Formats: sequence, C-alpha cells, structure tokens
Amino acid sequence: MILLLGGTTESLAVADELTKHKVPFVLSVISDYGAELARRHAENIVEITFTDESLLSFCHDNQINFILDATHPFARVISQLAMDKANELQIPYLRYERQNIYSKNAKLKMVDSLEEACEYLKTVKGNVYLSTGSKTAPEYAEKLGVDRLHVRVLPTTRVMENLTATGFIASQIDAIQGPFTVALNYELFKRANSVVVVTKESGRQGGIQEKIAACEQLQIPCIIIRRPQLNYPAVVADLSELKEYLEENYEW
Repeated sequence: MILLLGGTTESLAVADELTKHKVPFVLSVISDYGAELARRHAENIVEITFTDESLLSFCHDNQINFILDATHPFARVISQLAMDKANELQIPYLRYERQNIYSKNAKLKMVDSLEEACEYLKTVKGNVYLSTGSKTAPEYAEKLGVDRLHVRVLPTTRVMENLTATGFIASQIDAIQGPFTVALNYELFKRANSVVVVTKESGRQGGIQEKIAACEQLQIPCIIIRRPQLNYPAVVADLSELKEYLEENYEW
C-alpha cells in the first residue's frame, strides 16, 4: 500500500494516475477542505497531521510499503519526517515535485527566506502585494509595518480573524480562491497600487507563472522565495517520470 502525502493540486493528479493503474494507496490531507477536494480523486482518504509517532504507527497499521510525497514545496516538516520514517521502516520514499522555468525577461529577485525578502523590501518605497498565504502575513507586518501591505488569502473565517487581529483592514485583503489568470493578477496587483509582489516558489500549479507575467506587464519586480532545499533521496517531476519510477521500483 502506498501512502500518498497530499494537499496539493499535484497530489490529486498523482491520485488519478494511481487509480488509473489500479495501484492501492491511501491519500492523506490535513484539512476538511483538502479532504473535500480529495474525495473526487481517491476512495481511501485520511485527514491527519502526522507526528513522529502517528506516522510510524499509521504505516505499521496500514501496511504501508512506499511513501509518495506530493505535499507543498514549503511543507518542509512533513517531508523531512516522511524521509526519516521511510528510512527507519526501510521502505522507499519518492518526492513528486514539478520544476519551474522562469521567463528571462521578468524582473525577478530570488531570495532564500522571508527575512531576506524583507531586507530587500525595506529598500523599496510603496505598497507590497503579498501572495505568500496568510500564515506569514503577521511576520511581514511586524518587519515592514502593516500599512504598506496588501495580502491575498483564502476566504475563510479563521484567516480573516487572524488578519484582523494583526491589523489588516478590509481594503488590504483580497480574500479569494484561485486559480488566477494573468489578467486577474494584473488587475489585483494594479488595484492595490503595488510596486512589488512577493510570492513563493510553489510551482506551476500554484500559479507562479501567471504572477510573474502580470508583474512583467506592470513592469514591477516579483520577489520569489525559493523552495526549501531538502536532500530528497529520489525525485520525479511529472506523471510520466512517476510511472517509469514505479514500474522499476514498485509492483505497478
């Protein structure tokens, strides 16, 4: 049985591929919303935030013999945990992660962390558009001041409450669910009077290419926080590579 660590659009495509080839798997997600989306792509779904002990016991109880990690590129904790437990259990671990190719004409600034992004932003005057999610918004507000920030987040009650507590007001928040076209990004960035956009290297499915293109049209910089560099034992970048890997390393 394969444990597919999900929570991304890519993981749903992987689930479809496994289902198509009748490979038994269980898909894990960490939220009700994730579970709702997953039900359209998998029969065996578990909603759980794995810990050191729970991942180990789950693998034992469900006879997991392969871990396929298709979590978010910035979900470092679960990826490292999955690698550690796979090694402990002596079972294969495979990372599924699409690679990014960026336009050579874009005004891109690649950084390695939120802190590095903020150091650059302190040298820039004007509004900053944050397309990095709600969790890090308080850190940006603390380092840069909330008044110059505009944030795009999922439209959930908890997210809005947290942003309000941080000091954001309604006119500084785009509470909207993607996907986002280049045109929509353009209008949102322009409406916020943005002089720079900050995003994470979340991959093609995360809409990074559309953000870059919108910044190009507006002729404003796009700061990209690089993916965490983990020492994955094995990585595939698309479904054809996944199929080839499983054919060679698993009873496909």
